[in-house]
Amino acid sequence: MPGKTIATIYFYIISAASLALIVIGIFNAVNFLINSTQYDKYPLRYPQADCENSVYPYAKPITLDDVNGATRSAQDILDIKRQRQLCLNQQEEDRKQHKIDDLKNSITFTLVGLILFAIHFPLARKQSNS
Repeated sequence: MPGKTIATIYFYIISAASLALIVIGIFNAVNFLINSTQYDKYPLRYPQADCENSVYPYAKPITLDDVNGATRSAQDILDIKRQRQLCLNQQEEDRKQHKIDDLKNSITFTLVGLILFAIHFPLARKQSNS
């Protein structure tokens, strides 16, 4: 194969890969727009524990009072409220970070794809025409 053919194939392969990056970027942008506009809260990336119903993220040792059905102390109630609030705060931070990551990925993929395509496709056309 002559060098011109190899260069032409290279430029077309890079152009095709850049089109794939553009498609991925557009998909991420549409996904970001749908998640931003159609949900009350931005969806979490991975399913999280339910902050309202699960009290302890880790197993709590069972005491004799728990078995006998004793009422919870004021300290236990404060601990439960504090843990619930920490859980909700963590979920909100995860939502915010996921939203930023989605926006960043959509912009990055689209811009990198456009730049690569703008550089390589005209060169591929020039190589194949000459």
